[in-house]
Amino acid sequence: MSDSIQIQVADSHLYPGCAVSIAHLPEPTRGAAARVEFADGSGAHATCHRRTFDEIELAVDGYATQKRHPIDARHWLLLAVDATHHSWRVKRRLT
Repeated sequence: MSDSIQIQVADSHLYPGCAVSIAHLPEPTRGAAARVEFADGSGAHATCHRRTFDEIELAVDGYATQKRHPIDARHWLLLAVDATHHSWRVKRRLT
């Protein structure tokens, strides 16, 4: 999955208000595979697509944190917090 989008999360899990960095955005018209890297070193596969210019839907597969705490698969809405669309925040959980 070398051409997947790399997403960095500022914590060991996602939650409303959590900071997220995305270096390269998915194309607006279609979804993209993503690799989510969490601050504790854990990671998960995901898919994402742009909902609007400043919104991304992110569906993250289940994973375990470095402390082996299981995290269920979840679907999130992210909002851009800067004009470059590199910095994002989790607005809310969708499912």
